[in-house]
Amino acid sequence: MKPSLYILSILGFALLCTNARGQNSKYDTWEENYAVQAMLGAIKYRDLEAVDTEGSGDPVTIDISAIPQLGGAWMTLPKEERFQYGLECSFLLGFRIDNVNAASIGGNGLYVSISTSMWMFDLAGGGYASLFLDQNEKFRIYAGAGPLMTYVDYRSERDETENGITESFKTNESAFGLGVYARTGFEFRVHRYGMLGLGVRGTWSNVDLSEISSGSSELVGSAVFATYTAGF
Repeated sequence: MKPSLYILSILGFALLCTNARGQNSKYDTWEENYAVQAMLGAIKYRDLEAVDTEGSGDPVTIDISAIPQLGGAWMTLPKEERFQYGLECSFLLGFRIDNVNAASIGGNGLYVSISTSMWMFDLAGGGYASLFLDQNEKFRIYAGAGPLMTYVDYRSERDETENGITESFKTNESAFGLGVYARTGFEFRVHRYGMLGLGVRGTWSNVDLSEISSGSSELVGSAVFATYTAGF
């Protein structure tokens, strides 16, 4: 999905929710004017593969498109009616390790062992909207969108063994990019000060990973998270 469609979806959500501002359900469960949210999940990037071309053996392609993520978000919380809007800031950290061991390349007795690691840092912020679906404030839906900053660090070590002799080759690549994000989700109350739920998040950023990947410099991903929010 294009970034513009993500933004339009958020704006449409906000317009639909403005009709709920006339309801008489007040916030009374949190003493602060902000909320915090914890997120645990994974993101799937489109066509993200690392192609290891070091050494004398054939290239080895490693799928690095799925990455576990952990992070949190901070949101302003004006104490008004069932429908709210404000600002949010979020961060996410992703990390994965891959190993390709004793892979036989061709028929010349060459064996390859590759160890890779990649971590990603995601910092984002923008506007958000939240709506309680019931008078008792037990269920809510929310959405947010805004600019995004992504940093990627990839490292690999390739060992090639032939006739008892081992050679090692190392690759390091880091990249930085800007883009946009959009997210939405639902939550239900588990106690007076907290809510539990699920959320989805789409991201697009211009990150040049051409040194390790033959794909596009556009990093497009979709994530699913379990969330816990304190403050609603």
